[in-house]
Amino acid sequence: MAHGRPQDVDSSPWLVAGEPPALPLAGAPPRKILVVDDEEAVRKAVVEMLRLDGYEVSEAGDGHTALRYLAQEPFALVVTDLVMPGMDGLTLVKMAQQRGYGAVYIVMTGFASMDSAVEAMKLGAADYLPKPFHLDLLRLVVARALEKQHLAERAKQAEVYEKLAHTDGLTELYNYRFFQRLLSVEMSRAQRFQRALSLIMLDVDDFKVYNDVYGHQAGDQALRQLARLLRRSSRSYDLVARYGGDEFAVILPETDKKTAAEVAERIRAGVEQTRIEEAHHGWGWHVTASLGIASFPEDAAETAALIRKADQALYQAKTRGRNRIALYRDMDA
Repeated sequence: MAHGRPQDVDSSPWLVAGEPPALPLAGAPPRKILVVDDEEAVRKAVVEMLRLDGYEVSEAGDGHTALRYLAQEPFALVVTDLVMPGMDGLTLVKMAQQRGYGAVYIVMTGFASMDSAVEAMKLGAADYLPKPFHLDLLRLVVARALEKQHLAERAKQAEVYEKLAHTDGLTELYNYRFFQRLLSVEMSRAQRFQRALSLIMLDVDDFKVYNDVYGHQAGDQALRQLARLLRRSSRSYDLVARYGGDEFAVILPETDKKTAAEVAERIRAGVEQTRIEEAHHGWGWHVTASLGIASFPEDAAETAALIRKADQALYQAKTRGRNRIALYRDMDA
């Protein structure tokens, strides 16, 4: 085929040439595209058009070859014919999806195989091109599919960053900053609707001794295991956070002090029965925890006071012998 933009492709009844439209992805970095078609004239015309637009393009004459390429390197986009001998395009899309190849798929089809195009779309193909199609339409469909993929990647990346912003890296619980935001939101809701709200503050007993004896790496492992236990012991709508160091906090929406005490006791018993596994050469270690509880509205009317009083109750549990819960109201008992 002559070099330059293919203006005349009469050798194939499936393609029509024309003047190039403006591309949505103009100026974007090259992305890898795989073109799959057993009809060489069609395949070569599509490949040349996409290369002229700056894409890095590979080609395959059948589905089996395409799967080998997909296994060897990542492609952003696959443009495949549906009607091919050996392995048709629908089977190619199915197998590629099953193997987890993270490409976007565009299928080319004659009207006789339109049902297969619909099936390909159900499998996740981004678009289809009914033959005969204009080469410039191909360019726009490819550009649109890649732009949608790019936006989806950006959204996923933003979601990851958002999670990192409110998650503690060690325990994967909410971090201190996000805990403060969550408690403020729950306090505002409790104040507005005059609903109960409780807070549990938890501290691991003698954790400094554990760190000193077995090292900080074992201590980190113990905190991760305790975080998993806290998630299991809490209710699905409770909000569990790492407050700092070996101290944790559990926000209990719509929960009075009596129910909060039941949740706290379940957590305390669970910690006491937990054996910290593989923390130091296969030996186990039993840890305990002290917990303090304060509630809205009986103990505090705003967020800072609720934290302070739950922390005071925690201190009381420590001074009374550890491995116990203390309610703010019993502090003088």
